[in-house]
Amino acid sequence: MFRFRLAAVIIVSFSFVLFLGITLYWSSNQVARYFQRSQTAYETFDHYERLSQEAYRHFKQRMDGLIINSPTAQAGIEASKHRLYDAMQALRMTAVTENPTEGLQNKPAELERVAHFTAFLDASEYRFDEVERLRQQGKREMAVQALSKFSKEEIDEKFQPLIDTAINAEREKAGKARQELEDLVARSRWLALLASLTAALFSLTSGVLLLRGVRKPIETLLKGTDEIASGNLDYRIALDTRDEFGYLATHFNLMAQELTLQQDKLRESRLVLEKRVAERTFDLHRLNEELKRMDNARREFLADISHELRTPITVIRGEAEVTLRGKVNRNAEEYKDALHRIVELSMQLGKYINDLLFLARTETANLQFEWDNLDLAELVASAVEDFQVMAEENSISVSLDASTQSVWVRGDKQRLRQVLFILGDNACRYSKPGGHITVALWLGENEVNFSLTDQGIGIPDQDLERIFDRHFRSPNALLSRDDGTGLGLPMAKSIMKAHGGRITVTSTENSGSTFTVTLPLTLAEL
Repeated sequence: MFRFRLAAVIIVSFSFVLFLGITLYWSSNQVARYFQRSQTAYETFDHYERLSQEAYRHFKQRMDGLIINSPTAQAGIEASKHRLYDAMQALRMTAVTENPTEGLQNKPAELERVAHFTAFLDASEYRFDEVERLRQQGKREMAVQALSKFSKEEIDEKFQPLIDTAINAEREKAGKARQELEDLVARSRWLALLASLTAALFSLTSGVLLLRGVRKPIETLLKGTDEIASGNLDYRIALDTRDEFGYLATHFNLMAQELTLQQDKLRESRLVLEKRVAERTFDLHRLNEELKRMDNARREFLADISHELRTPITVIRGEAEVTLRGKVNRNAEEYKDALHRIVELSMQLGKYINDLLFLARTETANLQFEWDNLDLAELVASAVEDFQVMAEENSISVSLDASTQSVWVRGDKQRLRQVLFILGDNACRYSKPGGHITVALWLGENEVNFSLTDQGIGIPDQDLERIFDRHFRSPNALLSRDDGTGLGLPMAKSIMKAHGGRITVTSTENSGSTFTVTLPLTLAEL
């Protein structure tokens, strides 16, 4: 049976793979062991190098300190002494730490060298202290002779050979470990190559034998799958063997028969489904258009609200900064007026936020109005104070030409304040530093007029009819300021239209602009 032949091949192949894996695992452990030994030798070598450098640096600092005798030299001696003993401590820790890859055969010699270094450093400190006492006692010649003798006999003849011997020993140990590592890698490479070649030869031989037994049945099955794939569901595979391929051919023929039945059912279901999809597609298209309309309305509303949140925030900040920068001894009324304006602007911001909440709940972009009778003269006067805060940054003056008499109109106070802020913000943004803004309020026959005149960049004649379009900005405005959105004036026009009023503009490029707002008076005012 084919399955038994295949199982035998798999078992033998698995054995080869297992042997190769064990070999590679053993080799990797050996490589890690020799690498660790080499790494330890190099670390010890580095510690000896550092000890040598720090020792000579400390000896030089002590000699210089004995000669110069300055506080700076003494500080350098202490610092070099700390570094020397840190290097000695690091070498001592390396020597006493047991390395499992190295064993214990080299530990006595290593510990003996460390002990010699420790004893020498302690003795050197004692000799340096002796020389220091001679110098302090005024025996400078004896101190110099003792220092010279110590340098020659102890440092040059004892310490230098001792440190050289240790460094050479560690260098030889590192070289030996590296050579052993390279030899092991070479042996592992040849062993892995031999095992791989053996496994490849066996796989090739067994593959050829298996291919001879399965080629004809596989060709027959492939031909049957090609016929079925091309749509010939009436084709049947003729394979009379009693092995797995014969079993597969029988079930393949049964599958083709079942597919024929399922295809007929699918053809009927597809016709029904296509009809339903066409109906649902029409409904979805209609709903999609409605969603697009609602989404466009919502995005426009969000853009308007985001644009308008900027101006009240600017005025609130300006009010606070002006109040803080002013004179120290302000009276309570001055602070009360500033806080009152900040509260009004905060209420305006709350109005905008409520519009956003309304939009989220009702899925529409229509602004809500709260109608009431209000004094437009008072509203304009309050807005002018806010303009003065915004204009102060660019040294722009603001004046108001209006009577103190109340002028009553019917409208939404916050929305009308929003219109005033839009006009005032534009005038402050596009006016030249040191310019002037004139605000005027006067009564007509059945209406009240409010105008704002600036000395800014003006609007080109060809753009006067387009400035109330959404997202439109004049080229000179784009050159002057790049942070605008073109949403303020369209929103102001929409608010005035809801109040039954209108907004107009006259302008001369590079000279300034005048925006005029007209509102109907209430019956009580008439």
